[in-house]
Amino acid sequence: MQQTDRESNLTLIRMVNDLPSLPDRYARIRAVIEDPRAGAVELARIVSTDQSTAAMILKFANSPLHNPMDRSIASLPVAIARLGTRETAHIAMTMSLLYGFAIPTGMGTIRNFWAHAFGVAVLCKHMAALLDLDQDAMFTVGLLHDIGRTILGIRVDMDYFESPLGQLSGQKLAAAERQTFGLDHAEAGEEILKLWHFPAFICQTVAEHHSDTAASTYVHILQLADAEAHSRIKHGTGIERVEELLLQEPDRPCKILEEAGLLEPAQEVAEG
Repeated sequence: MQQTDRESNLTLIRMVNDLPSLPDRYARIRAVIEDPRAGAVELARIVSTDQSTAAMILKFANSPLHNPMDRSIASLPVAIARLGTRETAHIAMTMSLLYGFAIPTGMGTIRNFWAHAFGVAVLCKHMAALLDLDQDAMFTVGLLHDIGRTILGIRVDMDYFESPLGQLSGQKLAAAERQTFGLDHAEAGEEILKLWHFPAFICQTVAEHHSDTAASTYVHILQLADAEAHSRIKHGTGIERVEELLLQEPDRPCKILEEAGLLEPAQEVAEG
């Protein structure tokens, strides 16, 4: 395990002449979401250029959560219509990162990493909807909350994911990173997101997702989703299996918020 000081590692992360870039497909899909004039046709054009992404979208569209009447489809445009533009875009963004963002580790670890990220993102999106917050922004926060881990692996320690430290999670991981590198993946994530010109609140939310004192509702949602994904969504199952939690317990995001005091418990109707 490489052990260097904080300032040296921050300098490595901020090296703009060799800045890791998000996949072009990710940027194009994100542009579709942010453009009110764009829609399903533009999205289908982007998605159709990648067989793995198209296959995953069809798999979601034919899953029990989105296909309760068991009417299978094989057409990508029909699948997008069934899922909706934003749901499709979120799946496609995740797939673009899974296959397009180089992480120095084995493919099994990469799949586990993005499966967890997708699970957190989906939970963030559902909780944001319940609190009338920006669902797309919270999906992005969830999807990229651990991007600092990849940056530590790319810039600071190429053996990061294969080391004992790389197998940790949560506060134990953050504490071990601070002891080893002088900073944790939350801070590394903030640095790279700033360099990628993400909105300030997304950078700050990622930066604080292991903080015990953060007051932001966005941070609290991310922390709740992260903990739920670690405890309920098993690694190695692939991103398409994340929906099983919502299929089996559709009210789980609501219960998480109620238990955390962020949402008033639903009032039961008294029997006459």
